[in-house]
Amino acid sequence: MSAASLRAAAGPTLAVLAGLAAWALVAHRAGPLLLAGPVEVLQALVSERARLLEATARTAVSAVGGLALATTLGLLLAVGAWWSRALRAALLPYTVVLQVIPIVAIAPLLVVWLGYGTAVALATATLAAFYPVYSAATTGLAAPPRELVDLFHLYGATRLRELVLLRLPAALPALFSGLRSAAGLAVIGAIVGEFVGSNGFPPTLGYLVVYAARSARPDLCFAAIVGAAVLALCLHVVVRWAERRAIGRWYGV
Repeated sequence: MSAASLRAAAGPTLAVLAGLAAWALVAHRAGPLLLAGPVEVLQALVSERARLLEATARTAVSAVGGLALATTLGLLLAVGAWWSRALRAALLPYTVVLQVIPIVAIAPLLVVWLGYGTAVALATATLAAFYPVYSAATTGLAAPPRELVDLFHLYGATRLRELVLLRLPAALPALFSGLRSAAGLAVIGAIVGEFVGSNGFPPTLGYLVVYAARSARPDLCFAAIVGAAVLALCLHVVVRWAERRAIGRWYGV
């Protein structure tokens, strides 16, 4: 590594080390039953690695599935809202409600409707990730300059050609921005659904968090949180990779 790269990495590295040191100090003063330290969390990651890996994989299925459903529904409804002003007005109250509704409040109802299992986590992940995708796609579809829109109209382009050749390509930067937010929210939504919709067979990250908290195992609770953070980071990296592949040549992302 060059000297410039080392200097650039020094600041974040020192910040992480300072944070770990502060965490260890606070955990030592609070006691192991209230707050696990970094060493205890690392030991839990090693000793419970099999269960944590299986739980992370199960939660990943719900989070990725929810993100895919939210992306599909959000993009289709955004296109419909652009195509029809009446549909846009009809969707407005529902999208506002989905934005502000606390998912943890409706998760028990989803258990009643869908039963225990992956379906609840998939539904909550979809609900959590939907609005950022829909909002970003709606904004992106309105992004093309008026001059370009008038040029398409001048050449007699149909609304479908305008959508495919102008609106959708112009919406990609905003859409990927929404997807980056939605990726993390999908993980959060899946875990919230697992708080009430998972009985531990098979294990999930949401169930492990609840189980560890009830069993006075803060080390396992933090280990599950680490698994959730790694999962969200992986989804973010995948979205960024897709963004660079799709629009990096034009927007330098």
